[in-house]
Amino acid sequence: MDTRPHAFLEEDGAGWRDVTSALVEGHDADAVVRTRDSGVAAGVAEARSLFEHVGLAVEALVDDGDAIAAGDDLLRVSGDARALLEAERLALNFLGSMGGIASATRTCVDRAGEARVAATRKTTPGFRYFEKKAVRVGGGDPHRYNLADAVLIKENHIDVVGLETAVREARERASFTTKIEVEAETESQARRAASYGADVVLLDNMTPAEIADCVETLPDDVLTEASGGITPETVADYAAAGVDVVSMGSLTHSANWLDVTLLTE
Repeated sequence: MDTRPHAFLEEDGAGWRDVTSALVEGHDADAVVRTRDSGVAAGVAEARSLFEHVGLAVEALVDDGDAIAAGDDLLRVSGDARALLEAERLALNFLGSMGGIASATRTCVDRAGEARVAATRKTTPGFRYFEKKAVRVGGGDPHRYNLADAVLIKENHIDVVGLETAVREARERASFTTKIEVEAETESQARRAASYGADVVLLDNMTPAEIADCVETLPDDVLTEASGGITPETVADYAAAGVDVVSMGSLTHSANWLDVTLLTE
């Protein structure tokens, strides 16, 4: 996958048919990128890269991970006006979407205490790299980036080959550096997964009280992860249940974008 931000410019590139940008051809402009929302800055590096790729001079006024308030200026941009308007929307999309994810993640990290807050693989096709990066900028754990990062044995694996066989096959096939995680929906299943040698047990779609009971029964050397419908409003309850990790698909699929705009001066 191409992780260069300017690779996305092809979606907007229309050449001679782009009358919108051509209206300002031959002019220079100065502009500022400003946020109308408070949160955490993210996508600054990507926006800067985009503007520089089309030949503009860019001054970043904040760094990824900085706290920002409504009305703050994030970047100053100057140069060819047509290039500026060609890159404008894509740069703002990076700042808005990544900033929203980073902001949501920071909120959950602050509420989770000692538990680690992680994303999931519920990401936008083609944009996973940037969404996972935004989670990290917000202080969270990106979790698995792809299927090779860890072995995650889910209900479908268990239905097809059985829990014990799945764990045994995973142990035989995977490198010694690869963790094996098992999704468990009951306390009994969680205990069995640990007894078969799982490194991590994912406690799925349980209440915080049910998770607390499971954690008490599992060996100390088995990592525990809570997942399934956890929101910013409930993350503190799940973290307090004693798990090592709280994973949240909502960090990437439901985070509100930051409202970011570009204004010429």
